[in-house]
Amino acid sequence: ATGMASWELVAPSSEHAPTARAAATLSPVSLSDSANPVGLLLFGGHAGGSDLNDVWLFDARTASWTMLLPHTTQQAVDASVRPDGRYGHSAITHNSSSEVVIFSGTSGRLFNAVLSFSVRTHQWTLHECAGASPSPRYGHAACRVAESIYIFGGKDSLNDLWKYALDMRRERR
Repeated sequence: ATGMASWELVAPSSEHAPTARAAATLSPVSLSDSANPVGLLLFGGHAGGSDLNDVWLFDARTASWTMLLPHTTQQAVDASVRPDGRYGHSAITHNSSSEVVIFSGTSGRLFNAVLSFSVRTHQWTLHECAGASPSPRYGHAACRVAESIYIFGGKDSLNDLWKYALDMRRERR
């Protein structure tokens, strides 16, 4: 029908693609040669008994997937930061869509850390938080308003609203 929105199944043109998964996040991102969000960043999720921490980039212009970081259960041996596999976390886009900020999630244990992934450098950064912070959770709602992230609720029926000021964060590398 004319004037009605419709769904369309996207067939990736690339040979490689992420494995099937549940409770991952997919965030709009800008690619290096475009100021507009024309990419999608996929992080984490749960698949076949594993909690994932791989990072994939989908280029909407070419319908192709690229794996930026593979899934690993090993901690980094250098000073780099790599989040544990998780699902039920939240993700928002920041810095002109060149950075994705994640919060919380679960992997048999609950998290409440704030981390960001740079689409340009493919590096994770852990952010220090001063003062009180939300309890560890997953399955919460999250969005960005101006330069803040708001989260609400989560498992088990949490009824709290928290604000995280993105412009006040300090990085810990």
